[in-house]
Amino acid sequence: MDWTNVAVASITVVGTLGGGIVTQAFAIRSKRIDAKVQRDTRAEELRELIRKEATDEKRAVYASLNTAAHSCRTAVRHYLDEKCGGRTPDLVKFEAAREALRDSYSRAQMVVSDRALDFASEVNRCLDIAHRTALELDENDPVAVAALYGFLDGSVGFGVRLLRRAIREDLGIEPGPDADLGGRLASLRDMRHEFVGRSRPDVPAPQLDNLG
Repeated sequence: MDWTNVAVASITVVGTLGGGIVTQAFAIRSKRIDAKVQRDTRAEELRELIRKEATDEKRAVYASLNTAAHSCRTAVRHYLDEKCGGRTPDLVKFEAAREALRDSYSRAQMVVSDRALDFASEVNRCLDIAHRTALELDENDPVAVAALYGFLDGSVGFGVRLLRRAIREDLGIEPGPDADLGGRLASLRDMRHEFVGRSRPDVPAPQLDNLG
């Protein structure tokens, strides 16, 4: 009986200790799982925050680029109106608008997609040409004046609208990629070449379409 009691007692103690160990092991494992879930959750939240910040930055850069392109075109036209109208152009505003576009374009080069950057680059070139031409323009040369007005109202206006369409596509605002945008970009490039006297004779004059 004594040995039996001892055996029973031993089994009870071992069972109690073993149950405690098993319970503790499960508790530790549960804590590890909870900790991993929390780490994964925090990591996902951090990734989502980074994605949101990147998207917000892209939207801000695109908004700045779109505004700067419109403002630069308007500034060149106002400068031309004043110069050809016998008034003294506001050179400060004229240069400030061009500098704002340069800054926006520099920022865009770091964050925008390659496709959208192609459009931004071409529009930037067109506006740079318009800017330099307006500065060097002889306001008493009606042919040169008419050519610059035509370039601003036609080619550059078309380019700014084209850039807006490319931006909307890259941000996912448009329903899907517009396959014809590449052709319009090529047309804009031909317009620029034509304006500076470097168009190819075998390329017909491109037709402007309504981009909205």
